[in-house]
Amino acid sequence: MAKDPKKALAPTFPSEDVTKDALSRLADARAQKNEAEKDLQEAYFFTRPRLCWDVKSTGSTKRNRDRESEQEDLATGIGSEVSEDFATEVISAFFPQGTKWVESTLDESVLGDVEPHIVNDLKKDAKARDDKIFSAIRASNFEAELGDALDPDASVGTIGLWIDKPHNTRPISVQHIPVRELEINVECDGSIGDRFRVRHVKASKLNSVIGDVALPEKVTRKIKGSPTSKIEVVWCFWRDWSDPENDKWIHVLLVDKMAVHRSVLEGEGCLPLLAARFSPDKEFSWGYGPAIKSLQEFRVLDVITAATQDRVDVAIAPPITYPDDGVLDFENGIEAGKAYPSRPGSGRDIAKLYFEGDPDLGFYTATDLERRIRRKFFADYPEQKGDTPPTATQWSDEMVRAQRRIGTPGKKFWREGPYEIYRRFEWLLKKDGKIEEIALEGRPIPLIPNNPATQAADNQRLQTGVQVLNIAKNYFPETSAAAIDERATIENFQKLAKDDVVVLRDQEQTRDLLQTVLGAAQEAGALPTGGEQ
Repeated sequence: MAKDPKKALAPTFPSEDVTKDALSRLADARAQKNEAEKDLQEAYFFTRPRLCWDVKSTGSTKRNRDRESEQEDLATGIGSEVSEDFATEVISAFFPQGTKWVESTLDESVLGDVEPHIVNDLKKDAKARDDKIFSAIRASNFEAELGDALDPDASVGTIGLWIDKPHNTRPISVQHIPVRELEINVECDGSIGDRFRVRHVKASKLNSVIGDVALPEKVTRKIKGSPTSKIEVVWCFWRDWSDPENDKWIHVLLVDKMAVHRSVLEGEGCLPLLAARFSPDKEFSWGYGPAIKSLQEFRVLDVITAATQDRVDVAIAPPITYPDDGVLDFENGIEAGKAYPSRPGSGRDIAKLYFEGDPDLGFYTATDLERRIRRKFFADYPEQKGDTPPTATQWSDEMVRAQRRIGTPGKKFWREGPYEIYRRFEWLLKKDGKIEEIALEGRPIPLIPNNPATQAADNQRLQTGVQVLNIAKNYFPETSAAAIDERATIENFQKLAKDDVVVLRDQEQTRDLLQTVLGAAQEAGALPTGGEQ
């Protein structure tokens, strides 16, 4: 008897245990967000008010004018301003345009007695490999999407990105995941473990979101019967600790609270869902960004600003009091240029009914609060204090201190953000066969971060070197000319500044050109010859 082809091709779905496990992990992640919900809502209220109402993933977004009208309660607008400044600082510190914010380098400890020409070839291969990775990053929409992701989510403390390549004919796609769609949990070591992306999709649009994925009969009936209804779609990822030596993750797709797909992802960079945090706590999943750190200052500043705005109307058009003599009647106010009759002597009885406060106290208090907020957002740029402008050295020192400050809370962010983004693009390119792994004796090439803390230390070393060089040149000109290897010093300056614009000639070309210049100077009589030289 022939078999029914429909039954033979019937799709198989993960077991109910997989569904229960995914829903349990999702519930734990949502419990973590419940603990941070009030802070998230208030931080968004001061930085981006229209995002503060819906931070949970349990339901679709509900927007109405009644909620938006409540935004009038916000009196200060400095939150959105410093949030943009902070996003700019993050891009400048961690994602500087036109540079490679992650570099592959050879581990000196594994080189051993490798010949120099082999080491140079490996370095060239690593550089060419980085060029391909960053070429793919710039070819994607990463830089455009990064601005949306950082403002204001970076100031709140947590950003989410989805990096994937849905089709082979298209470049890698980057999507910003809003906080409302993101759910994360922490591992025992404080790192991000379980992570989820939750979307509530209209039933008629489900295929455009999840692709060609087989669905249970219950879901297909719901789509046909109610195409305008919303269906919850959850992309779940959690670590498989059965193989702790390797990066192995379980991926489960939930549709209407049922698992319809399960797979295993392997390798560093295999996850499309990335989450990066500023100043995280080991016991809480969500970051502790500048906006949450500044909530106390925001509250007081908002009260002072609201009180000042309320007093402006009274100060411009103060109410008055007058005796009712039957002639004067100011109940409906007065008009400019009009004359009003009154009984003799009653003019002195008219007085302003305005109890003035101390405007200076409110002004200086608000100024101090704004200064403290800008400092927490790393937007306290160097200012000219007094009539004398700062010197170049003073300005540079203040900028170095600012880089050091953002480097401390940014160390974790670099590991969860730029590093993972680099690894994700690397994993996708290796999957397509566009790049190959570079290794020496089976050992992979490690990554050296170009983070603000490292850059600030390099800038400090560069300044110190310049100072020593100036002192040597000024006080010991003859000795310094003979003792200092100028070309090697220039190379060190270039490395510390991470400059790839200035191109140096090789050692032999430099020596030949220098001898030519010295010979020409001797012939012109500018330099002594023979033993005198």
